[in-house]
Amino acid sequence: MTLLGQQIRLIGTSQKGKNRIREHGDRWTVIAETDRILFDPSKAGPWIFVTPKVAGPGLGQDDKASRWIHASSDFDFRVMPMDG
Repeated sequence: MTLLGQQIRLIGTSQKGKNRIREHGDRWTVIAETDRILFDPSKAGPWIFVTPKVAGPGLGQDDKASRWIHASSDFDFRVMPMDG
């Protein structure tokens, strides 16, 4: 499953995840992928690094809100592909 460069929709499943969606929206862009990450080496990937899309003309991404999430079994988020 390669999502690199694609837009995805995140759904908050924990209170932390729901707060992030409320703060930054549910539309995110995948900017990196890996099988392992340093902060949780026991949990194999796929891990994706995502950044929220910022609404408005000429605006791109909010890199300060970027985060690593597990693509298939994250505690805080569920990853949904964007239609079209």
